[in-house]
Amino acid sequence: MNEEYRKVRGKHREFIELLSKVNNSCVFVAELCVSYWFLSDNFQILGYDPQIIHSPEIASGYLETRIHPDDLIVLETMQSKLLDFIQSLPIDERKDYKHIYECRVRNVESNYVRFIFQQQILELDKEGNPWLLFGLLDISPDTSSMEHIKLRVINYKTGKIVPFAIIEQENDIKLSKREKEILKLVSKGMLSKEISNKLFLSIHTVNKHRQNIMQKMNTNNVLEAIDYARKLGLLT
Repeated sequence: MNEEYRKVRGKHREFIELLSKVNNSCVFVAELCVSYWFLSDNFQILGYDPQIIHSPEIASGYLETRIHPDDLIVLETMQSKLLDFIQSLPIDERKDYKHIYECRVRNVESNYVRFIFQQQILELDKEGNPWLLFGLLDISPDTSSMEHIKLRVINYKTGKIVPFAIIEQENDIKLSKREKEILKLVSKGMLSKEISNKLFLSIHTVNKHRQNIMQKMNTNNVLEAIDYARKLGLLT
């Protein structure tokens, strides 16, 4: 690495090391697809090798060695899609987004625990491509849905959330005929009670369909689901 890039890395190091001491999170900094150059001591509580953690640089992919294999397959697809999204943005906006994943990570006792990864691009290279990545890992307070990966992409300057569907295959958010029908009615402003009466379904069933829709589309609420469904042409 040339001297210019070393200086850029160095300017962040004091802050990163301080953060790792005052925060109980696992903290890392990585050169995208190359290596980790900082992993905080807290990674030892997850069973990562302390000798590797304290190495000057750690090969890219080391953190992924303790992620659940099923989750890792999906995460790799989503990270590729996320990189495409970031590179589609104007260069001056590419560092404005925080990427928040939730997935299963094996702890020191070899049990899978749900973790939250928060990542943010610190620096771009000379061509404007993501280069230096900062991240935090914390145990998730939500252990109710261990099998479902989540991803949120948030513009921390505007607060806008960019919905990303968690899918293993390109193209396919598969909503059932009934789910599409209910989503269309919700998009018209109808409440669950009104949809229940119109379709001769219980309110519980309508609400269950709404939850399924949000889960499939990886959205926090039905308004995000409607916006995303319109972009995908699912409401036509």
